[in-house]
Amino acid sequence: MARKRSAAATLEPPAPVTEPAYTRDSLLTFADELERRNGAAEAVGAESERHLVTFMLDREQFGIPIGRAREIVRVADITRVPQAPPHIRGVMNLRGRILPVVEIRTRFGLEPAVVAPKSRVVVVEAHGRTVGILVDAVDQVAKVRESAIVPPPDEVVSHRSDYVIGVARMGSRLIILLDLDKALLLEAMTTSSQPLP
Repeated sequence: MARKRSAAATLEPPAPVTEPAYTRDSLLTFADELERRNGAAEAVGAESERHLVTFMLDREQFGIPIGRAREIVRVADITRVPQAPPHIRGVMNLRGRILPVVEIRTRFGLEPAVVAPKSRVVVVEAHGRTVGILVDAVDQVAKVRESAIVPPPDEVVSHRSDYVIGVARMGSRLIILLDLDKALLLEAMTTSSQPLP
């Protein structure tokens, strides 16, 4: 009996079970903290952007908000309309709907467009109406950071060009940002133009 007791006395107690480094609550707290840090980093790094449809007129690139563009279509037959307002190229048939097409080049003081394979009509909403603007080519849908947009230079802003609301830098290119509603206010030009016979 004494031999059994001494053997039992020499046995070492089992090692205590150690708790994991993180309990359930501390893991959740840790995950919350990481998410908070990530959110803070994103808020610091985030910068609002403008999504633009860009198009070419002559050698200049212009941009309008993508939300204003309904669609982009190839140039179909454009029918001239006698006594149409100035800067109206004519009308075209868009899936059974008669669409007025604006000669936006002459609105900006350029020569009338010569329709080429790259020419497009950008269908837009302006003043509660759907119109098409005839452009030399549609370039791309671009994302432009707000920090890349600067006001237009004073020398290019006048009562006849107040539709230019900014200039955006994209690498080595400059995109002229347009206020569509002002750019398509054709009534302002009627006093200097005679109606077609």
